[in-house]
Amino acid sequence: MNRLLRSAGVLAVVLLGIACGGGSMEEPSTPAIDLASHQPAAHIVCSAEDPCGKGYICLSGIRCAKTCNSDSDCPAGQLCTGQTKGKRFCQ
Repeated sequence: MNRLLRSAGVLAVVLLGIACGGGSMEEPSTPAIDLASHQPAAHIVCSAEDPCGKGYICLSGIRCAKTCNSDSDCPAGQLCTGQTKGKRFCQ
């Protein structure tokens, strides 16, 4: 009886490990984001303790946005149309 219980316990642990992807050495499909560099800035939550990097402004504590003077200062697909506190930003 003890042998049967031990076998069932070992089998359960092995199946749980396989089901959870244990031992997988595959690379993730998305690259890791270095949060310290604030890249990409549109996806980082900002606060007084963790402000945006140089050239970016914090919008309502929700995200960082690149400051701009014209549309050519913005990344592809964005325009220099936002404005807050006298500063223009890409959106």
